[in-house]
Amino acid sequence: MPIHHILCVHGIGTHDDDWVRKKEGDEPTLEELFEKTWEKYLVLKGKFSAKVKLHSIHYDDEINKIFESWQKQAEDLKKGLSTSPVLQGEAAVFTDAVDKATAAKDQADWRYTHLMDLLMFVGSPTIQDRLVTYVGRQIIELIQERGDDDEMSLIAHSMGCAMAHKALQALYNEGVEMPNGSRQTVKGDFSFVNISMVANTSYALSRDRAEHYHTIVRPSSKVGDGCCFSWINVNHVLDPVGRFVPFDCKEPNWRDPVVAAAGLLRDIPLDLVSSRDIHSLTHYFRDPSLHIPFFELAFDPGFTTEQKSKAIEAYKKETIESAFKTLISHLESEVLDVSKTESFKKLFEALRAFFALTK
Repeated sequence: MPIHHILCVHGIGTHDDDWVRKKEGDEPTLEELFEKTWEKYLVLKGKFSAKVKLHSIHYDDEINKIFESWQKQAEDLKKGLSTSPVLQGEAAVFTDAVDKATAAKDQADWRYTHLMDLLMFVGSPTIQDRLVTYVGRQIIELIQERGDDDEMSLIAHSMGCAMAHKALQALYNEGVEMPNGSRQTVKGDFSFVNISMVANTSYALSRDRAEHYHTIVRPSSKVGDGCCFSWINVNHVLDPVGRFVPFDCKEPNWRDPVVAAAGLLRDIPLDLVSSRDIHSLTHYFRDPSLHIPFFELAFDPGFTTEQKSKAIEAYKKETIESAFKTLISHLESEVLDVSKTESFKKLFEALRAFFALTK
């Protein structure tokens, strides 16, 4: 039986090599959530475990290797900050942040587990290339290993959106260097069924924003003119990560009007709250306003309007807004609204407050 492979690229923070099956507290794993959600919709034919396989695309272990020689990496990173096109104006602030994170690197400190991930990706071209190569190798190997009738989709979250965007751009162009020294590219006739960017940071963390909307990383009606047939861009209105310098699905140089007219391009704003950890991938995918469009675009099951409405109404009953009233009030404050700024300093101030509220 053909398998639909879903490649999942994690975001900032600490993640296991097989993170889609890794339990964190009382939350279900991403795989458990997908299976439970799949099984409750009769319109999704067949058993989840027989039709779908989730794959953990990871880079946290590579970041840990970088941290093994952290003193040198920290010095190189601080030098790189002054030349970063998106950070150079605030380099002094982040140089100090690197020093503080260095002092906290053996602790579960957000400056180390979250801030350093972002700073390394944006601030150091050398480290960014290393991480993108590491992710690109995992993606190309899974593409090469798939069965002849298998299909593939990709879900990226938070910083993983920027990582996936860069890796796909490389795979469809110059390729990525494999451990044996060869360069591997994706054949021009391969396309993902769906790409979903959750809390999309790809534009915000791009070192070349002028060219960001001019690459093959887009949905297209023409084979070879894009990397997928359908695309979802989703941000929660209370999540500062996706609201900072957001990706624009309406950009004319990127948007394929044929794809958009066919309903294969979805730009989804979420606003319901069912967990304190609003930024988590499981919180996003628990919402039918996201998982139903994903199932529609990846599996074409034929949801009726009534089925969609019932699922959303049932979810609303699970989201006890009053339980999160204080949290929502804080998240709606000016401190956490980064939608009108391009300052990374303000973003990190907001993230510090955000993680303190949602931990």
